[in-house]
Amino acid sequence: MIGLSTLYWPIAIGGKLNQYRGVEFLSASTLGVSESNIKEVLGLTGQEYADKFNIRLYDTPEEMVEKERLDTVVITTRHTEHAFWAEKMAKLGLNIYIPKTFATTIADADRIVDAQRQYKVKIAVGPSARFLPPFASVKNAIENDAIGKPFSMRICHHHGTIDVFNKNDWYLDPKEGGPELSLGWYGIDLILYMMNDKVKSVFAEYGNFTSPNSPFMDCGRINIRMANGGIASFDMYFCNRLPYPSWQMEIIGPKGVISIHRVEGDSTKTVVSLDSAKGYELLPLPDQTRDWETFWVEDFINDRQPAISAEEARLITRLSLSALESANKRCPVDII
Repeated sequence: MIGLSTLYWPIAIGGKLNQYRGVEFLSASTLGVSESNIKEVLGLTGQEYADKFNIRLYDTPEEMVEKERLDTVVITTRHTEHAFWAEKMAKLGLNIYIPKTFATTIADADRIVDAQRQYKVKIAVGPSARFLPPFASVKNAIENDAIGKPFSMRICHHHGTIDVFNKNDWYLDPKEGGPELSLGWYGIDLILYMMNDKVKSVFAEYGNFTSPNSPFMDCGRINIRMANGGIASFDMYFCNRLPYPSWQMEIIGPKGVISIHRVEGDSTKTVVSLDSAKGYELLPLPDQTRDWETFWVEDFINDRQPAISAEEARLITRLSLSALESANKRCPVDII
């Protein structure tokens, strides 16, 4: 693990790696960040983190890689530092996982893609909601021609509020990307995955309604026109104190409509339905899916190309940045 001064990821991913058969979670690098800073952001000091996961702690990633003889690293630094550390670790021959936000600029995204190609390593990016059971059910139905070729899609995602972050957290720095590059990541990935088409243009509108002290929008809508004429939208809400993450979705084809609806107080409890000329029915959820945060581990263990590669992450980043540009200019941004 490279970098501990980050909310959520070191603990969430570290916990899952410790439970994953065939994986040894060995060490973490603090990058020389003070214990007080790590404690303020992560909620644990570096040493408390090391004790929690029974791993060894290092200041520099280079020393950590050499002494532990690692084959894979997870980069959980500031988003603006992802390209720097991806280049350094790829040069050492390591496979890499980068939790979203992938990069904050296209130039940095290009650097990561180039590092992967130059040093012939695997770089995976995530997480991806495509692996959540409801979305896996939707994808199965589409592939079984339940609604024909989709031409319209609407996604709604509630993800709490920005004030869960400590007031001194680097996430609140606009240079680190903000919600369009983190929440936008999920929706754009799902649109590309479900619609199975290239993007022609992006139009977005943002607002700030409940977070007056935030440097970012807290409510946004991204509209995407697909190359073959379809349309898709993603509503991202960083403005509600509700149980989260919560999802709704509707995808329409010439034969019918597939929907995801929340049905219980638990934000993860949803049903998937199909409405067609044959009537209304609930669709089954798969018994098992790959974990939406650690799906890449299976790819690395089996020497497969990552389900979400650096090239795909570059495209999602480009579309997210295009949404930000569109919201600022109040006009569509052409992609192809």
